[in-house]
This record gives sequence, structure tokens and C-alpha cells, in this order.
Amino acid sequence: MSALAELAERLRRQSGLLGKRDIQAPAAAFPHQPFPALGPAAALGDDAALLPPQTGGLLLACEGMAPALVEEDPWFAGWSGVLVNISDIAAMGGRPLAVVNSLWCRGGEQAQPLLAGMGEAAARFGVPVVGGHTNLQSPYDALSVAVLGVAEGPVLSARAAAPGDACVLLVNTAGRFHRHYPFWDAATTAEPERLRRQLALLPELAGEGLAHGAKDISMGGLAGTAVMFAEAAGCTLRLDLGAISPPAGVQLEAWLTCFPSFGYLLAVRPERLAALQRMCAPWPELLCAPIGTFTAGPAALELQHGGELCALWQEHEPLTGFAALPA
Repeated sequence: MSALAELAERLRRQSGLLGKRDIQAPAAAFPHQPFPALGPAAALGDDAALLPPQTGGLLLACEGMAPALVEEDPWFAGWSGVLVNISDIAAMGGRPLAVVNSLWCRGGEQAQPLLAGMGEAAARFGVPVVGGHTNLQSPYDALSVAVLGVAEGPVLSARAAAPGDACVLLVNTAGRFHRHYPFWDAATTAEPERLRRQLALLPELAGEGLAHGAKDISMGGLAGTAVMFAEAAGCTLRLDLGAISPPAGVQLEAWLTCFPSFGYLLAVRPERLAALQRMCAPWPELLCAPIGTFTAGPAALELQHGGELCALWQEHEPLTGFAALPA
């Protein structure tokens, strides 16, 4: 064998080259032209994704999926990786533009359901996967997903909540718990058009001035999200447990601690509440109800039930560490 042939053989066997074959897995899972109007330069396979130009502030969200969920229910982990991020974009009054992911798996068999779940969610919500990283030589399975969005109107920030605001729960009650997890699934069997339309509701109500602050109800559940809201706003948030109505057959504690697929806490001026509820009225499955009040005072979350009041959290015990900004 000639020296040139030997060099070619060594180059052919280098791990950095062979590892690129792992990209075949996402190439088989996602459409190759997420934005056809942009032409070939926007097709998947280049070093970065080309996106359509936007007007407005850009929003970026990222989520790493729980290892136990990736192992036990990989399709749902892939689905949830997209869902939780586009929900975070919507919570700030934004429209999701594109999804990227980082995937580490022990092989193609383990990667397939994760990719399928991401692909299904991306298709249903109309938010394309435009790139990412795939390693099928990993000793473990892991998934991280990020979404880029744009706020074309007012941004809904948790720090905008102020004393006197009502805390409004906006949540889709038409669902069921997914297996044994604290995940209220109101999305996997819903019509794509309904999913997209309801997601677009958040930037619309921001644009109408019906809410000025929001938090997506995350894995901390309604109660944990309320703590993060109060911490960021620097207000006392008092929740009236009697005003929180779980779906039929669901216990209050389970409803306070689950991730609800489509669920948000909003800061709303009392005089805007009726208009907000009218805007949500076309969807009977969406509950839009005041459940608490922001008041002046140190950052805290208080629970009220009947005549009893209990502090769940106070600012001397930081949760995230992202407190209200100095005046």
C-alpha cells in the first residue's frame, strides 16, 4: 500500500470523522428544510441554522430533561423537552421560532424514541428543529433542548408584578395525569391547531395589555412557581386555596404540585380581569381565574384557606437567588 493510501486509511478511521455518522439519526427524524422560503442555505446540515429575520426582542430558553424520565419514558421526555421550552417562551409574551437539542445516547436504539418525541412535538406546535448535537457513543442517555423565540410586543416579566395586582391562573383542565408522573398531559392528544392557537394567546394578551407579568407553571408546580414569582417581583403573594379548582377527580395537593402542560400564573391589574376572561372564553377547557393577590411587603408566599393563613416561603430563605432588582 502506498504512503498516500495509508494516510487515506488512517484519515478514514479517525474517531472525529466516524462520530459524524451519529448525525444520521436526527437527519432521519426531522424535516431538512424548516424554512423553505429561505432556500438551500436554510436546509439542515450546515454549521448553524439560518432563520428568517425578526422584529422584536429575542427570547432564549433551555431545559435539561430529568435522567429518570429519559430512561423510563424517552418518547415523553423528547416531547416534554420541546413543550417546556416553548411554554417558557410564551410565558414572556413570545412566539417560538426554532428548536435545537443536545442528545447523548448509548446507541441509535436509545436515541430513536427521544428524537421521535421531539419531532412529534415540533410538528404539532409548528416550531421546527433546526439543529443540535448528537452523540451515540455515550455511556449514558441524556437530553437537553433549547428554543429561540421572539417577543414582537410587550414582554411579560415576573419582575413586573406589583402590589395590588391580581394573580390569575390560566390553565388547561382538559387532560389527565401521564402514567405515575406529576405531569398533567393536556397536549399529546390535542389537535395541533388548538395547541398552536392557545400558545399564541399569551403574546396576544400581552399586546392587549391584559397582563403585564407571567410565569410558566414549571416542575415546581403551581405552588413552586408562585414562590419564584414572588421572589422575582419582591412582593408578598397570597394565594387563596379556596379559589383554586382542580379538575374533577384531582386532589388539590396534586394540582398544586404538578406540571400542567399549559399553565401560567399572570399578574393582572384588577380592572383588566374581565377583559382577560373574555379573551379566554372561546376555549371552555381553559380556566382563567383570580387565585391570589400581590401585596407590598417582603417577598413571600402565603397560603390562605378559610380563616387560616400560613407562610409557605419567605425571602430570608432564597429559592432561585434571582430576587427583585434594586429600585
